[in-house]
Amino acid sequence: MIRLPPERLRRTIRQALLRRGLSPEHADFVTDGLVGTSLRGIDTHGIRLLPTYLAELDGGRARARPELTWRAGGRSVRALDAGGALGLVAGTVACREAVVLARENGVGAVSVANSNHFGAASVYTLEMARQGALGLSFTNSDALVAPAGGRHPLFGTNPLSLAVAGADGELFCVDMATSQVAYSKVKSHRERGLPLEPGWALTPEGRDAAIADATEIGALQPLGGYKGQCLGMIVEILCTLLAGMPFDHELTHLYAPPYDAPRQVAHLFLAFDLAAFGDPEAFRTRLAGLLALVREQETGAAERVINPGDLEREAEREREREGIPVSDEEAAFFAGLEGEG
Repeated sequence: MIRLPPERLRRTIRQALLRRGLSPEHADFVTDGLVGTSLRGIDTHGIRLLPTYLAELDGGRARARPELTWRAGGRSVRALDAGGALGLVAGTVACREAVVLARENGVGAVSVANSNHFGAASVYTLEMARQGALGLSFTNSDALVAPAGGRHPLFGTNPLSLAVAGADGELFCVDMATSQVAYSKVKSHRERGLPLEPGWALTPEGRDAAIADATEIGALQPLGGYKGQCLGMIVEILCTLLAGMPFDHELTHLYAPPYDAPRQVAHLFLAFDLAAFGDPEAFRTRLAGLLALVREQETGAAERVINPGDLEREAEREREREGIPVSDEEAAFFAGLEGEG
């Protein structure tokens, strides 16, 4: 495993995007989203996504210079037609608008249509938290998850995230798929020859892929069975129905051609202005106290009790110092991009 400095990766990725016609601002959105996610240890949704995003730009699935079209839906609601933009472009524009609306009205909601895969859902909730809001983000995705008891994919992994800052630098940040694991994690395990965990995925015949030692994956399993299916359906309703976009099972797959056809992914972003609900400093102090209380809980095992976001912040501090780990193949890919310049 090789470690690459974050700043080197930022320069390389940004230049690759600029060469493909993105504006400097939009190139920064994508670069910051991918590198920031890898810094936080979420490798499946960080810089490893760049080859796919470049293929989308090169093939025309994603547009380097999209026409972003706004429609007002009320005092605190906006709808964005992303015009085939990369998801990290559409998502960043939309979540920032949600914060603007929240400052004006207490709550801001932005629905996004005609977008693409937007990376890690926490990219946007962290952006909203940095601006002082409580942020939520949702996206639908191509069908990879079977309903509880089913065997064929019907729903996406449909992630959701919530982030908000507490006092004294504290942070609550949850970013989770509504499948037992993200498909990219299963894909990464299979590429590296690692075994799958029971409960992660099914064979095409509906058997547990880990127990069956499957060579082919038919579908992912929902998080916690039927409850995960419910969460996934909530996300699909919030995204596809509000935006008027195709259902999960109607989307083309992220990692599969054709790379020249729009995917029409949908997102939703919600921002809450803490001051509209009371004293924001009291909120932040109580949140910090809650997070401390959770960490102080006794455990009978060797493992410690953690909050959502704790491990990611620790990874970020370590990787800022030591660099982002990449495989030999990934290192060669980024070296090739540097050679293009």
